[in-house]
Amino acid sequence: MKQKFRQLTFVKVDDKMPEHMSHFDKGFIGIVEATYSQLYGGNDITSYSLYKVEDNKIINNISWYDESQLTELPKQDRLKAEEMIEAYNLDE
Repeated sequence: MKQKFRQLTFVKVDDKMPEHMSHFDKGFIGIVEATYSQLYGGNDITSYSLYKVEDNKIINNISWYDESQLTELPKQDRLKAEEMIEAYNLDE
């Protein structure tokens, strides 16, 4: 796999964003939804769409963070990520 993070990976978003992304949320825990390439095709495997997590619940879906702005968390739980995404999608 060429991309850095797999779908359903828990990541930490950097606390600081570059100037052109100053309006983006930062410093949160997220779950990787997919890369731009996975969602829309093409070669962009470094831009990620994330689910924003707060208090063990997904509260938003935000795109496009660069892989350099993400850090994989040591504890991973793909089943929990799937359950959280399902709950978010059914609540909307």
